[in-house]
Amino acid sequence: MRSTRPIRFSIMFVVAFSLCSSQVVAGGMTAKAGFSQAQESARKWKADAVLVQIITVSGNMDGIAEKWSFLFHSPQANKSYKVDVKDSKIDQTLEVSPSFIDAVDGGFIDSAQAMAEAKKKGLKGKIRAMMTLQVMLQGTKSQGAYWNIVSDQPEGRSTLINANTGKFFRHQALK
Repeated sequence: MRSTRPIRFSIMFVVAFSLCSSQVVAGGMTAKAGFSQAQESARKWKADAVLVQIITVSGNMDGIAEKWSFLFHSPQANKSYKVDVKDSKIDQTLEVSPSFIDAVDGGFIDSAQAMAEAKKKGLKGKIRAMMTLQVMLQGTKSQGAYWNIVSDQPEGRSTLINANTGKFFRHQALK
């Protein structure tokens, strides 16, 4: 007689996974999930707009956030444009003075992948993390786009993950 136990377990696992997954999606999104909407808005603003920064101050320890802010720069206009995406919709847009001008390639790894790598390399946190993606280390041989992750732990350091390769770069003390 064939046991139905493995089938029941498989069905229960699929149902439980589906419920958990829908809660994660309902509670936020990854950076890449909001990128295309933000980019479309920025291109309507200025055709030459390029991504220069992504940030959330309310990310969770899975790389998911309720809101992501995308900053674009127009070299021709020498202005920047901030697009906030919340709950998978554009929440707010604002033209601002340029503060970052180095373009981030759209092929960056997603926030969830960056967070997973950071945790694998020792990043600890309870609930929240600030995540920023931008070009860093200008003028060095390591210049490039990095995810900078700072968790809610009092350890006073950030973790840099290469946004193109997904590899850990280093921990650095916050001063």
